[in-house]
Amino acid sequence: MPSVPPRVVALAGMLAAATGAEPQVTETPGAFRVCAPLPSPLSSAIHSTILMTLAHGDRFGHEAGADGIARVWAEIDHPAPRRRRTDMAVPAGGAAPGDAEYRTLITHTAECTACRSERFECEVAARLSRAWRAARR
Repeated sequence: MPSVPPRVVALAGMLAAATGAEPQVTETPGAFRVCAPLPSPLSSAIHSTILMTLAHGDRFGHEAGADGIARVWAEIDHPAPRRRRTDMAVPAGGAAPGDAEYRTLITHTAECTACRSERFECEVAARLSRAWRAARR
């Protein structure tokens, strides 16, 4: 299971503060659902606070459970997967000179620990950079 996004954690914290109860976070195939029982009695100030909190979700609602407890819920959609920086489209006119070498260099630097460290120079990256420059000429 993927980790819970910060937005879901924030919503759960705000809903806990608004209701005074620990919300339940569940994951559905397309979203995370944060659900909490409504406090009783429900003052207008608490009601407004709960509504403002629920508005942070992508969808929200209210339900009465079979146990007679009224609950509010908010759903936050799963974040869209991030594209890797190396996922570049090939131009309509075909690949430009040096594109293959550039893709190889970018893939290496994205995955190489030495390249991401400021303390080390990576010999492989230096060699790939020279190959890329030579291919562009």
